[in-house]
Order: sequence, then structure tokens, then C-alpha cells
Amino acid sequence: MFKYKPGEGVIARGATFWTLAGFAFLAARRYFLWSQRWDFSQKDLLGSDLPVLGFALTPGFLISLAIFVLCAYGIVRLLNFPKFADLLIDTELEMKKVTWPSFDEARKASLVVIACVVVMVVFLTLADVGLEKVFFGWIYGGGTDGR
Repeated sequence: MFKYKPGEGVIARGATFWTLAGFAFLAARRYFLWSQRWDFSQKDLLGSDLPVLGFALTPGFLISLAIFVLCAYGIVRLLNFPKFADLLIDTELEMKKVTWPSFDEARKASLVVIACVVVMVVFLTLADVGLEKVFFGWIYGGGTDGR
């Protein structure tokens, strides 16, 4: 599949391919669902359902299949483009050099982040309620509902 520098950056290029292929599938599926609004895309070309798939062969399905195949071909071409492939190969090499934290370090860092988020939520909530009382209660002389 990878003609440019085969065997290098296989994980990064493979993950990129499957991610972009997933997006291509979603785009083709979205077109298929969108095209069902018109009669031309719902016309059954065979007169019966496809044996394995269990639904009719329609122009909407064929166009969405063509969209997916063209996108997949474009993705393969993109992944073999030298500059893009070199970027992914270098990214994979750099990721192998990273010192990843242990599970305990990651858990402790996550707890610190969660605690900071909770403190910020409490602070912003108190600041919002306090400023609401200051502006609507004292300055504007009305209730907290703005009247």
C-alpha cells in the first residue's frame, strides 16, 4: 500500500489511512442518505436486493460508493506523497523517542487537572452569582431576574 519508503512509518501512515477512510465512509454515507430525497437515486437498477448486502442497488448507492472509492484512492495517493509521508515517518520516529509516564504518574496528573477544573468551576460560579447580585440587586435596583 505504501510505495514510498515501504516499511517506514507503517503505524503512523496506517492510522492516518484508517482515520481518513472513516471520514470518507461517513461522507459517502451522508451523501447516500441525502440523495434519498430524490426519485432518481431511489430507482432499483436490478429489480431485487443485492444478495449479500440485503438492499437494492440504486444510483444513490453507486454514487456514494464512487465517492468512497475516489476518496480512498486519494488518501492512498496522499500517503505516498513524499513530503506528507516523510512527515508521518518522522512523527512516528519522534513518538518512539518519547518517555511516556507510568500509569501512576498519569493518574496523579489527571487528578491534579480534575481538581483544578473543579476549583475553577466553583470560582466562576461564585463570581457569576456575586456579580449578578451586584449588578441586578444593587446597581439596577431590580430582582435577580433582570426586572
